[in-house]
Amino acid sequence: MVPDVSFVLPPEDEAKAAAVYEKQLMRSYGADGAPPIMLLIAYAYRQSGMLMVHRPESCYPGSGFTITDIRDVDIPLGKGISAPGRFLTTVRDTRTEQVLYWTRLGNRFPVSWDDQRRSIAMQNLAGLVPDGALIRFSIIDPDAKAAEATMMGFAKTLFESCGASGRALLAGPINA
Repeated sequence: MVPDVSFVLPPEDEAKAAAVYEKQLMRSYGADGAPPIMLLIAYAYRQSGMLMVHRPESCYPGSGFTITDIRDVDIPLGKGISAPGRFLTTVRDTRTEQVLYWTRLGNRFPVSWDDQRRSIAMQNLAGLVPDGALIRFSIIDPDAKAAEATMMGFAKTLFESCGASGRALLAGPINA
């Protein structure tokens, strides 16, 4: 049986808001005997109080999923570099999808909507209009612990295999 690797995207009514992204990358990575890892990277050159990255906490429920677990995590990316992020377990019908993600605004990693608004405001007050990225991994698997370990390892491998511009996209210019 071929696994369902369809990506969860903002529902129709949020599609206009999702237009804040100038670039989106969606990929599915597989290995023998392991469920595919779905990767979504959404990037916007400018973040302001009017245009902000969307979080899985809104697009998953908007796509019919129930979030059954959510917690803050520290995602190791490279030597001395980590991204504060979130791990979610989501369920729709018989599909259980584990989600690991972080958002980056300039060189900051806001974990919640409030942190995100505060980060943008502080950077705007300093005369900066930061770029922004949502980096999201997900695996369709009921085993949260195994999925989290797999995605954490994948995030680290992805970061370490990128050149300077890729590392800047994932972790901010100061971490490139």
